[in-house]
Amino acid sequence: MTICMELQRINNLWKFLALKNNLPLTVSAEADIKYVIKKGGLELTHCFNQKFLKQSSLKLKEGTFNENQIAHFFNDQKLRFGFDHASFNPPHSRIFFPKDLLQLKTKYDLKVQKDRNGHFEITIQPFSPKNIYDILNATNLISRTLWKKNYFAEGIRN
Repeated sequence: MTICMELQRINNLWKFLALKNNLPLTVSAEADIKYVIKKGGLELTHCFNQKFLKQSSLKLKEGTFNENQIAHFFNDQKLRFGFDHASFNPPHSRIFFPKDLLQLKTKYDLKVQKDRNGHFEITIQPFSPKNIYDILNATNLISRTLWKKNYFAEGIRN
């Protein structure tokens, strides 16, 4: 598939999700392409390099998250064959978020941050969705685990 077709497919996925959930979609294209959907107090951002789609990330954060007051962080990489697994966490650090999110480590690099007020920001990368279910599964798992509600409606699965 060419890059142009991939960009159109990703664009269609995000427009479909925003339309079916009646949410506003903001698209910006500068050096990176960025899709932003806001729902309640949560903000979902998919950002990627338009020339190299594997340089992409999906970020779900609370709108009141303060990047200047990070109290806890967890950063772990997906296991890759042939590469050393280097963790950025001190060995004595404890996990400060629900352990259900650790299952994302099998497919993505996982970065979890918590500010001093208890607000979260979760980033997974590389995030290159092939279909609507890639977006739904990752986003709803994070949202359901931390905030006890689905970000996207489950009814659009059928």
